[in-house]
Amino acid sequence: MQKLPWKISAGLWFIESRGGDRFTSQFKKEIPVEERIKLLGDSQLVDGIELHLPYEVTEDTFDKIRNIAKDFNLKILVVTPGLFNEMEFKNGALSSPNRKTRKKALKRIITAMEMNEELKKNDEGGQFAIFWAAADGTTYPFDSNHIEKRKLIKEGLLECLRSTKGNIVIEHKPSDPAAKTYFGTTGEAILLVRDLRKELGDSTRVGINPEMAHLLMADASLGYDISYLLEENMLFHTHWNTCRRRGADTDMMVGTDNFYETVEVFYWLKRFNYDRWCGLDLMPKNEDSIEACRVSINAMTIMYNKMLELYDKITDFIDSEREDVTEIFKLIFKI
Repeated sequence: MQKLPWKISAGLWFIESRGGDRFTSQFKKEIPVEERIKLLGDSQLVDGIELHLPYEVTEDTFDKIRNIAKDFNLKILVVTPGLFNEMEFKNGALSSPNRKTRKKALKRIITAMEMNEELKKNDEGGQFAIFWAAADGTTYPFDSNHIEKRKLIKEGLLECLRSTKGNIVIEHKPSDPAAKTYFGTTGEAILLVRDLRKELGDSTRVGINPEMAHLLMADASLGYDISYLLEENMLFHTHWNTCRRRGADTDMMVGTDNFYETVEVFYWLKRFNYDRWCGLDLMPKNEDSIEACRVSINAMTIMYNKMLELYDKITDFIDSEREDVTEIFKLIFKI
């Protein structure tokens, strides 16, 4: 069985953290960030970690975290601005009606981008900052000037990009915590990135990070959306998990649902020679988080190899004028 050809990262936010949702405030006894890095490092499962500023890393702890990561030969792939875990952001961050909150969000994004630049300069990671809109959205009729709020988000992201040399990727999600998140579908995210690239005059600094569970929440076809992002040269990163289609954002272990839809994702990654990272973004409530990583990576490896087994036949079928898809599933199920 072939190994995955991509480097794997894991979000430090789910490694033996308190967890929690709107019903249960805490699932586990939380351990310090330094111990979480050690757990991942000792497991030798991943090549890098992802962090939120200021939830898993702050400006004061940045150097300490860097040194610990280096001790375990882990890249800090991304420092992401956390724009959702504080009361100020309850009505949004970049589109908040409160000017002070918007300024705080801008400062945090720029700081995260600068931290990533420092990491990148020293070959320690720092590929980009991820922008997830979270509460930037709408819940009730008449609660927002949607045109103005979309404009605020675009202008805020442009200000951040012009203030630093760092990169930004958009992580879109259809809802939660807002009932409808701005730029929450793949099509909307593509339009946003097109606009940002046009304003910047640069297509290399802004991309998209789709999360599989978020796509499924939106009732998207995983293969369709991933192929679209690859075609647009916007796929800068990928977050891996799963959930029930059109369900809640449960961030389940990869492969425990939507198996063949995920196999198709691997097909398109191979077809377009995707050469970036795959990041685990799980929410282990009762599961051991390291073992959840192990299960997910093994599942991804099995899916990848299933795709390799069928790659030429799938390509021949979808590039031909044949119409009966049972040909493919006869191969899959060895009929």
